[in-house]
Amino acid sequence: MLKNILLFFTASLFIINCKQKKTTLSQQQASQPENSFFPVTQYILGQLNELDSLPVTPLKITSINGKVDSVWMKREDIRSFAQPFLTPHIDSVTWHKYFSEKSFLDQTINAFTFSYDPVTKLPDSIKLKRWDIYIDPDNNKVKRIFIVKQLNDTKIPQVIQLTWKSGYYCKITSISEKPGEEPKVKEEQLIWNFNE
Repeated sequence: MLKNILLFFTASLFIINCKQKKTTLSQQQASQPENSFFPVTQYILGQLNELDSLPVTPLKITSINGKVDSVWMKREDIRSFAQPFLTPHIDSVTWHKYFSEKSFLDQTINAFTFSYDPVTKLPDSIKLKRWDIYIDPDNNKVKRIFIVKQLNDTKIPQVIQLTWKSGYYCKITSISEKPGEEPKVKEEQLIWNFNE
């Protein structure tokens, strides 16, 4: 009889405790946003801070329609070069109205891919068109960030492709095309880790 009472009492405590945890978990989930986007701008600022601490002079390689030139970049010019990566500010809450997140494991490049695509047609004032984050599945670190912008405020529309390879380089590719002409491609790459 005493065994049955103890068993009943233990089972009751277990059930009550489970219900309380379930309620607490539901409250926590309700207070969090539905989908938190990866804070791209904060990540890149962290990479720039890391770059500031490295004893290396970055190399800037410029290629315009196949013609290549290079120059060692002054430290004070690095942040202005990286400015296209920092604007607009991509954080975990700002862009939910305009973009949705999709994620999958891409086995061809061995990375978790988080893609952010427009939910509807974007207003003309928004230059940002899409972005992707690639995460290494082995160590859960960001491998690469890819951002696409469309600039229509000049006579010749431009597509800007921004690539940030974590710990190695960043690249800005500008593609402009006049009607009836070949596209003009300008690529600027800033390399600070030469071990790749």
